[in-house]
Amino acid sequence: MSDDEREDLEHIVVEYYTQHLNHLSTEILELLKDLSKEFGVAIIVITHNLGIVARYADRVNIMYAGRLIERGTCKEIYHNPRHPYTIGLMHSVPRLDQPRKTRLDPIEGQPPEMIDLKPICSFLDRCKFAIDRCSNEVPPLREVEEGHLSACWVAEELGDSEKP
Repeated sequence: MSDDEREDLEHIVVEYYTQHLNHLSTEILELLKDLSKEFGVAIIVITHNLGIVARYADRVNIMYAGRLIERGTCKEIYHNPRHPYTIGLMHSVPRLDQPRKTRLDPIEGQPPEMIDLKPICSFLDRCKFAIDRCSNEVPPLREVEEGHLSACWVAEELGDSEKP
């Protein structure tokens, strides 16, 4: 990479497949983290691995059915999720701060058919917090706390009562 190309570099995009968890991929992520600091660029990691997100992310975007449904700092997303899908994700993966035998709670149901998305909340059929409004319109991504956005009509009510 030439000096001119380095000056134009704004971000690095990495798609991280869960099945590739091994020592080499950890080394690559550490190298990318160092490069990010050295060149002052952002790294965008696309992954389903919440452990990678917790370790390497400063800010997190959660997507469901092709839509951005929650955005915030890593700390906010992990400690105060404000979308039912994010809450479901947090309850469905093992946690190092919980006993090993802690029961995981999978997200019930199936994702919507992407070819025929309706103009309603895409998580409606899987959501235990759904209200009538969810079946009538798509919730917009809106700020529920400073710098923390959620596309859920009941995001403010989810707060502390549903901590993972």
